[in-house]
Amino acid sequence: MPEVTASKKEIWTMGSYSLLTLSIMVGFMYLNQFATEVLQVPAAALATALLIAKTIDFIVSIFCGAIIEKVKLGNKGKNQEWLAKGRWLLAIVIMLEVFPSSGPVWVRLLIMGAAYAVLNSLMNLIQTAYYGINAAVAGPNPANRQAFNINMSRQATVITLITSFIPTLVTVLDFGKWNYFVVATVFMIPMPFALGAISKLADGKDAPVGAAGEIHQVSASDMFKSMLENKYLLVLFLCHTVQYIGQFIFQGLTAYYWIYVVGNFSMMTVANLIAAASSFVAAMIMPPLGQKIGKKKAISIGYFILPVVYFCMGWFGRFNYWYMIAITSLSTFAMYTYTPFVMLTYMDAAEWYFNKSGKDTRGIVMGLATPPMKIGMALGGTIGLTLLAATGFDTPGVAGSALWIPKFMTITYWVPAAFYLALAIMFVTLYRLSDEEAARCAQENYAKMMAEQSAEE
Repeated sequence: MPEVTASKKEIWTMGSYSLLTLSIMVGFMYLNQFATEVLQVPAAALATALLIAKTIDFIVSIFCGAIIEKVKLGNKGKNQEWLAKGRWLLAIVIMLEVFPSSGPVWVRLLIMGAAYAVLNSLMNLIQTAYYGINAAVAGPNPANRQAFNINMSRQATVITLITSFIPTLVTVLDFGKWNYFVVATVFMIPMPFALGAISKLADGKDAPVGAAGEIHQVSASDMFKSMLENKYLLVLFLCHTVQYIGQFIFQGLTAYYWIYVVGNFSMMTVANLIAAASSFVAAMIMPPLGQKIGKKKAISIGYFILPVVYFCMGWFGRFNYWYMIAITSLSTFAMYTYTPFVMLTYMDAAEWYFNKSGKDTRGIVMGLATPPMKIGMALGGTIGLTLLAATGFDTPGVAGSALWIPKFMTITYWVPAAFYLALAIMFVTLYRLSDEEAARCAQENYAKMMAEQSAEE
């Protein structure tokens, strides 16, 4: 592994992308609870509305890489402009998503659903643009790319500590139905400044729309070919789709564990704080272990640990919430061995295909890292709410009963465990791109582009 050549300013500024997580976390984690508890929307109607919004979000996610490559927003780099301009619209829809509107149910769903669709569609573009800037600032050095992602994961642990207070804040503040809106607005404030700083960091490094040499220009057919011919991208796409379905089944339902199984939603803050503290320690000490054994091997091991963790949560958590807290906290040490490197596998797949085909579809490939999450959000969220309704949740007096709890624990923890087991088997079996080959492709691609640039000058 080569030495890190990026400056501390670059490493910390790129890591501040974690503030975007802070800004969206109220709606991202607790939208179901906001809709059912504050807007008083039935679970079945919410599932239908979110499925429509997520379908729109998914369509945008497929083409976000192509949009960034082709749509010119200004004279600076193609990725820079999306962060510089998109951050302000993002701030608005973050607040609208948890706006406590009144009126008929369809009006409340329309406002929330429209904000959700715009927010997540814009997130597709901003995330793809961020990783374009990441590659531009890091250059071909894999150590720089890993340094950026490790630093971001460490900053994210602090964000996790802060967001651990969300369940308590939305419960105890004196703003009534405005609690979610107030918390979301406060958490959103640092985000535009962080994205602006990241955008500025790429001055002179991020190419404008249409600036690539003729040989690297990407046509519409090239975009679709890259989806079908890049075998490693297809593997990652399938693996992470399965992963996110399981993740969003769990994520959409987990708050109900504290509301109805434990009977104290504020205890979720305690659990999140303990897990966040464990995450902070894990993020400091575990990523170097992942680097030492190699990102591919670290990811493989981590994926097999996930189903074990969720099975244990589903079994022991029904007896005592302290068991749940202990399992969750300990699992963070395994998680931070591999999570900083997951997005780098998409960069590796992009570099491999560029090296193989001669077409620079790296922006397209990075854009296609987003659709698996969108499919997972749509299917996982819908499956989760549908399973929740099937337990009798909407029937008064059923939720929290002795007969309901085992059903709830099964759908919230064991169903995701099955998806995670499938993820682990698929990744180990199908993803064959080694870390060494990916690094070689990146170096050769960079050298070729520099040679062509020198020849043009």
